[in-house]
Amino acid sequence: MAVTGHGDGLWLESLDRTVFETDLKQAPDIERIRDRYLSDTAYTLRFLSIALDLEEPRIFGQYMRWFGSLAFHLGFRISSMRRHFSVMRDVFRQQGLTDGMPVLEDTFEAGVEAFEKAYHRPETSDPSDNRFLSLLMDMRADKAFEHVNTKIGEGMTLRDVYLDILQPTLYSVGELWHQGRISDAMEHYITAAIQNIIGKLYPLLFGSRVRSAHTVTAVCAGDELHEIGMRMVADFFEMSGWDTVFLGSNLPVDMVVGHLRERPTDVLAVSATTSSNLLDLKTLINTVKRTPELEGIKIMVGGKIFNETPGLWQRVGADASAADAEQAVLLASLLVGESHA
Repeated sequence: MAVTGHGDGLWLESLDRTVFETDLKQAPDIERIRDRYLSDTAYTLRFLSIALDLEEPRIFGQYMRWFGSLAFHLGFRISSMRRHFSVMRDVFRQQGLTDGMPVLEDTFEAGVEAFEKAYHRPETSDPSDNRFLSLLMDMRADKAFEHVNTKIGEGMTLRDVYLDILQPTLYSVGELWHQGRISDAMEHYITAAIQNIIGKLYPLLFGSRVRSAHTVTAVCAGDELHEIGMRMVADFFEMSGWDTVFLGSNLPVDMVVGHLRERPTDVLAVSATTSSNLLDLKTLINTVKRTPELEGIKIMVGGKIFNETPGLWQRVGADASAADAEQAVLLASLLVGESHA
């Protein structure tokens, strides 16, 4: 299934303008949304290209399910989307891409089917049963922090605060934004408020910390914007006694490798929320594994895309994949051959 000879693996993305110009002949009114059309088209082609490059069709199917639900909530007309996908098929054929490459056509058709199903049966979330989220949506971050403190006073552990309050809230916020039920500003406010609350909890996190003989370095792949999830994973390692370094995101591969050379680590944990950063993640893993002085480092990956695509972690060259922060610590302990209570 592998597709070779197409540069950095994003060879389809450059067809966005061809798709637009072809569609413009049928629907002149799309000229008014030229920039958005080109951006959305390039994004779709990017995910298709990554799915082919990694030999994992499910990546494109998952993206198209997400896109289908988003299109419904944004009020996209299904007739326009069907025409758009038809134009894509025509462009693939005109470019000779489907000749001798049935996997391209098969992957694309499965994705279109996933889009249709998601468009007609969109998922919805109900935030009403999450008191913490309700307070944040009312922009009462102070009350949300009081809610967490109350739970801790009632005996909830810091681990449970992360797993049962913070993590589910972040998932719900993402879904509510996706469904168009909260604005970009509200999504940013809630995320910033949770980061602030986590900072206020740090005295509990570091107050009784015991230094570990093992280290973990946590980083987000490529230009991954959702740093907070990986930060929470790093905090979980701290709770478990690991010496932890969180590097954040938007770091070039050579910078990450340079850091690992200067500060050896037992485990490198890398996160990717969507498949758009998978090629950067794969490049980082390959570079680390090809660097002689880093050969002993175990590499673990995580994030929504890995949870949705079993076995993908092996395709990108990782040593393991964790579904959540708690599992990440357990797997890391197994990778270094030591159990951490």
